[in-house]
Amino acid sequence: MNDFRRIADRIAADIAGGRLRPGQRLPPQRAFARRHGLAPSTAGRVYAELVRRGLV
Repeated sequence: MNDFRRIADRIAADIAGGRLRPGQRLPPQRAFARRHGLAPSTAGRVYAELVRRGLV
């Protein structure tokens, strides 16, 4: 499995567990990338995966 999908899985778990609430914004992709030690392109792939899953 790709690393970006594992990160998306963790965010999905946060959504399912109520740690991220409806309407709560995710940080901008570059800020997310810096916070998690990712390349900005990887953060973009994480966000795109969340969109594909219909979570954001």
